[in-house]
Amino acid sequence: MTPYELAASLYREISPVAPRLAAALNRALLEIGEGSVLVGLPAGMSAGDDVTFSERETLRVDKEAAAGALARITQALQLLEGHSTWQVIIERKGDAPPGQLDLMYTLFRPKKS
Repeated sequence: MTPYELAASLYREISPVAPRLAAALNRALLEIGEGSVLVGLPAGMSAGDDVTFSERETLRVDKEAAAGALARITQALQLLEGHSTWQVIIERKGDAPPGQLDLMYTLFRPKKS
């Protein structure tokens, strides 16, 4: 699966639930990419560079929909990790008001060996 196909598939799956995560994944896959073996590239663009960035999002969902949203996000992230070197850590803010799900996503591409 090419990065463009993967980005399109992830966007279709995640954007209705978590639009900021979908945009962050597009940035990771299409703007930053997997890293090039060429030398002399800017920081973060080479295959030997670690790349990390974060995104925050507040989802407005009821209690039952929150579990479904997290399951959908997790399923899509398994597709991401199966077809790219990018990984995502999801942190949930515990003291969010009822009806809100505050999430922080950390997207990272570890250095290739």
